[in-house]
Amino acid sequence: MKKNIVLVVVTVLATLSIILLMPKDKLNKMDALKFKAEYESLNNKKNDSNKEYVPVSINSKNPYVYATYDEVMDILNGKTGVIYFGFPECPWCRNMVSVLSDAAKEMGIDKIYYFNALDIRDKKSLDENGKIITEKEGTDEYYNLVDKLKDYLTPYEGLNDESIKRLYFPTVVFVKDGNIIGTHIGTLDSQENPYVVLNDSEKEELKSIYMDYINKVYEIVCDEAC
Repeated sequence: MKKNIVLVVVTVLATLSIILLMPKDKLNKMDALKFKAEYESLNNKKNDSNKEYVPVSINSKNPYVYATYDEVMDILNGKTGVIYFGFPECPWCRNMVSVLSDAAKEMGIDKIYYFNALDIRDKKSLDENGKIITEKEGTDEYYNLVDKLKDYLTPYEGLNDESIKRLYFPTVVFVKDGNIIGTHIGTLDSQENPYVVLNDSEKEELKSIYMDYINKVYEIVCDEAC
């Protein structure tokens, strides 16, 4: 029994050592493949409402890297980066992940920080008397994020209280030296049904929005139109 425990510990430590010593570019490639598999695994499947997930096709060399809460806060508190808040089951997210990836590629950006905040988010509603009740409490990390982003988030829908903000998905935050240059929530105003895929014209419009923000963050100089 003790030998088995020792073997497990040694295996775990060896695996961690390999990961820690692995070059960052290889870690990024692992994240890219993980992201692709995570989102594409829902293609041709239906959700609990019997609606088919929007199909996605993500480049294996996409720029998405899985960020921790601390990494996200580091960016918001002084660093530079593009942060994508979303999750694979989100129909709006599935419409924009490839578009954001393409925008980053065209602008020469090799990293978008991906953070799935769904499980840490709170859930509120109104009871029959119009009183706000909390069905699910959010984590401290979630409330810290909301507080940090409160000037850029929209009010929690259905609560009749403009002061209560919520992190909706997808939200893309563009940060330069800790200053939020801009945010983009959802996809396009013209898209009313997230289960209808954006057409080519809409994708180009959305990509142009992302590219404009990326350009402001990284101050990219283009010899030709970009």
